[in-house]
Amino acid sequence: MMWLIFALLTGAAVMAVLLPLAMRGEAKDAGAADIAFFEEQLAEIARERAEGRLDPVEAEAAKTEAARRLLRAEAAPKARAQGSRKAALAAALAAMVIVPAVSLPLYLRLGKVDMPDMPLTARLDSQPDKGDLAGAVARIEQHLREHPEDGRGFEVVAPYYLRSGRGEEAIDAYSRALKLLGATAERHANLGQARMIVAEGKVTPQARQDFEAALALDPNNVMAAYYLGIGAEQAGEKDKAVGIFEKLEAEASADASYLPAVKRRLAALRGEDAQERPPFAQGPASAQGKAIAAMPADERAATIKGMVDKLASRLESKGDDVEGWLRLIRAYSVLSEPEKAKKAVEDARKALAGKLEEVARIEALAKELNIGG
Repeated sequence: MMWLIFALLTGAAVMAVLLPLAMRGEAKDAGAADIAFFEEQLAEIARERAEGRLDPVEAEAAKTEAARRLLRAEAAPKARAQGSRKAALAAALAAMVIVPAVSLPLYLRLGKVDMPDMPLTARLDSQPDKGDLAGAVARIEQHLREHPEDGRGFEVVAPYYLRSGRGEEAIDAYSRALKLLGATAERHANLGQARMIVAEGKVTPQARQDFEAALALDPNNVMAAYYLGIGAEQAGEKDKAVGIFEKLEAEASADASYLPAVKRRLAALRGEDAQERPPFAQGPASAQGKAIAAMPADERAATIKGMVDKLASRLESKGDDVEGWLRLIRAYSVLSEPEKAKKAVEDARKALAGKLEEVARIEALAKELNIGG
């Protein structure tokens, strides 16, 4: 059915171009002025005969010659017009046959007939190169400027804004999606998380409202409950925070991805040693660490700096490595570079946005080292 529609549209387009050619012969032809002249000449001969200025023989001879020329002038344009119409019709029929006959095989050879449409979400999550992704987002933004009622578009582009460091735009996009598409626990939790990331890990009053709204709609929303626990901890409400994390721990399955993060929070709140301390706290236990420790001071400092710079460069292109971020943050802290450590915390939050356990580990280390809140 679709191919039939395409064929009809092609035929209509071809006829729209060629039909005026076929109708051209019906317009006023170039010999019309000659015909009018000879007709006027015949009338003039008749007037002169009636007035006696031409005798009958001369008048008849002049009339015969004028009539002969009139007939020839009338016949010539009709022949040309008929030939023009025939040529135009032949061209139209040929185009209607040749255009589909050439274009269809060409498309079947070069095109991809069976390629399904890719939704906007898949386009953003497919991780194309930066230029293509920026172009895709620009097209989505243009679409949203023309159709500000498209809540789904705002919901799709919001995570990209958050990962790209455009936090305020992410908040705006999540807010619009929530307003246009309706309230759900997930939308409230995502908006609250965006507010928290923009606030450098602090659970602001607005973020708390979003997390509470999410729990009101879905009491089992882990993200909202976890961040409310962090908010209580930041506010000095230790008992409330412990209660939230204990509930999460009790209700979690053994293989829940967020369970280790919850246990670390509880251990910190209870004053216990964390189950997994970052590797830099353990000293140079590896063979490489021992080798570096044995170097002269200047050489050791240069080696460590080179390793840290290399790690930072790798995380710029592959930011989903939470272990790498933890090593980088602690390394900057050990090297007494607090501004770089704080920036690493902020970059890690953006790169790991939406990954509950990973972000929690970053937050725990930032708190331990007193970096970025």
